[in-house]
Amino acid sequence: SSYLSTPSPSPPSVPAPFAAMRAADASGRQKILIIGPCEAGKSTIANVLAEASESATEAYRPTVGVRILECETEIRSIGQRVTVELWDVSGNYQMFQKCWPAIKQDAAGVVLVYNPEKEKHEQEIEQWFQWFPRAMNMSTNQVLVFQSLRRSDVPRRMPLPAKLANAGVGQPCAVPGDDLVSARKHFGSFLEVVRQTVLDKQRQEEEDVMKGGNL
Repeated sequence: SSYLSTPSPSPPSVPAPFAAMRAADASGRQKILIIGPCEAGKSTIANVLAEASESATEAYRPTVGVRILECETEIRSIGQRVTVELWDVSGNYQMFQKCWPAIKQDAAGVVLVYNPEKEKHEQEIEQWFQWFPRAMNMSTNQVLVFQSLRRSDVPRRMPLPAKLANAGVGQPCAVPGDDLVSARKHFGSFLEVVRQTVLDKQRQEEEDVMKGGNL
């Protein structure tokens, strides 16, 4: 895995028509950010999605900056396997916020992870939504919400926080500690939607450029 814990130089500006193309290039590589509060279970879910693990570790190890994992996932609608970069972002925003511009560059989608059993997580995940998908002008189709549940006596899915629901974000997917691999199915479906959304944006940007050139 790779780590990013120091600020990177500002990336060169990318013309809008090509931004979507870089976010999902012809080879099908997708960059997906996994974000949320500290101790939400982001790294555990990232490991499961990358098929590096099927269970949570006992000890909590906070992520330093960002951890990058790669995996291959099949997009059933096109019968093609795509390479996915999972960027597991530290929940310690006070320390690593300076790294965010480089982390956000070329991301095609965002996975929000929080634990509704923790008192402040609902309010914090609303803030993460503002900092990332909203600030990146992503559509709600490019956002997936995982509720990382530790206790078996908690309902399988809790209501979505109000600000996310009002923004049109889809219903959360509950990922209980005894069935972490269920996250893979939800993630596969999410990637199909993300791929189509990025392609639609790319097509619209190209059409806008053509119209502008014909004026």
